[in-house]
Amino acid sequence: MTGIKTLTTTEIYRNKWMRLREDRILRADGNEGIYSVVEKADFVVIIAREGDSLYVVEQFRYPLKRQTIELPQGAWECNPDADPGEVAAGELREETGLVAGTMRRVGYQKLAQGYSSQGYHIFLADDLRYDQPSLDPEEVGLTARKMPIREFEALIRDGLISDATSVAAFLLAKLKGMID
Repeated sequence: MTGIKTLTTTEIYRNKWMRLREDRILRADGNEGIYSVVEKADFVVIIAREGDSLYVVEQFRYPLKRQTIELPQGAWECNPDADPGEVAAGELREETGLVAGTMRRVGYQKLAQGYSSQGYHIFLADDLRYDQPSLDPEEVGLTARKMPIREFEALIRDGLISDATSVAAFLLAKLKGMID
């Protein structure tokens, strides 16, 4: 039992990437309140590994007004029910130009369960070969590069990689023994 009952739902905003709704709720103690929920399709994050290095992307993140370093990630908004493995292969090729000979599932995590049900599927890509990147218009300026795993870890430790998805995905793969 949740202890919270939804009384009404109002859509506040919608675009092709997300929906924001506000629910009027009744708590188990009888008090009413509101709850704002961001609805977004699940996405994928890919750890593309080559020897003792992995591939990262750098891109300008508008909310932060700065360039960030992240693992390749994304979603297919036009096909939210697509197989996550296919999305991972497509996003990896789109952002980095890499094609994986082997794509293994690492796990699944929730992004921000306090205000959204969105989650992400984590994949480890190996046996890489280079093809051609094919960036979406929203990704103009995105660059990809190979980075030693030790450098990636140091940037996390020093707070220079702050993307929670990249950090959690890497940590889960490492805890599962999939990355040395």
